[in-house]
Amino acid sequence: MTNRKPLIDKLLDNWPVKVICLVVAIFIYIFHQASLIDKKVFVVPLRIEENGIVMHVGNAPSSVSVVVRANSTDINSVHNTDITAVVNLDHITEKGVYKVPVLLTIADHLMELDPFEVKLKDETIEIDVDRKAVKYVPLKPSVVGEIAYGFNVAEISMNPSVVEVSGPETVLDAVDNLSTTKINISNAETTFTTESYYLESSSIITVENKGPYRATVIVEPVLYEKIFSDIGIVINNLDSNLYIENDLPKVSVLLEGSVKNLENYSLPSNTAYINLKDVKEAGEYSIPVIYNTSSLFILKDKSIDSVNVIVKEKIDETNNEAEIVEQLEKTDEQ
Repeated sequence: MTNRKPLIDKLLDNWPVKVICLVVAIFIYIFHQASLIDKKVFVVPLRIEENGIVMHVGNAPSSVSVVVRANSTDINSVHNTDITAVVNLDHITEKGVYKVPVLLTIADHLMELDPFEVKLKDETIEIDVDRKAVKYVPLKPSVVGEIAYGFNVAEISMNPSVVEVSGPETVLDAVDNLSTTKINISNAETTFTTESYYLESSSIITVENKGPYRATVIVEPVLYEKIFSDIGIVINNLDSNLYIENDLPKVSVLLEGSVKNLENYSLPSNTAYINLKDVKEAGEYSIPVIYNTSSLFILKDKSIDSVNVIVKEKIDETNNEAEIVEQLEKTDEQ
């Protein structure tokens, strides 16, 4: 007991000073340990898991900031690929705006570090979600270039004509068609087939079949109408002993055809004619006018359908002179 008292006395001797020294030593130790720990901020890609009935819409964060604390000698071995950040939407069933926790996964080798601490700057993110939907949408072909003069594109048929699209319900409600990559129609004069692809327009929607699509461009000539006037009627198969006494009228026709064929077309000389093979004697006749036009054109209209002709017999001049002489001789005898 005698030996213990001096020990206690020694411990309590100037105890305030000793306490202060102890506190100072603890702080020195803490500061020393803190000086050995370094801090580093990593930007980690954020993955959104949406395997349920909703998906994110709008501008969701693509990354998060992660603060890592570790021994200054160990922290350089930490890389942002060692940390993965995920938000999971599978538990959400209705559209709306939600605050969703960010979950971190750390590589196994980092868990062996001591000390090691990882912390998110923002532990939750605000994200807008909508219900998933599927829709079949028609393809809308896009064209570029000028078609050949005198032709137009009557139709562009796509095969397939519709494609399956998936995405947020609200977004798909506004999608009426999907545009394709450009189809070149420069100087085309005939129907042709080519390939095109889906033209990316939105990262929110997913198109199952992005092409190639088979596009058939149906090219047709532009129809054009032109009037031809002052056309003479040709007389065919008139008996050599007959002639037409009256003048025949001029006629006009309205033709329809392609611009390329019709705009510089010249009518043949026998465009309009009458056939008098059945007329055997003098008289007045109504004869149908026959119109002879190229198979390239359609006769849309004509000025007359028939013409009146006055047919006369030709006089034999030799016989006429003999009759006159005979008459004169009879007169002299009298």
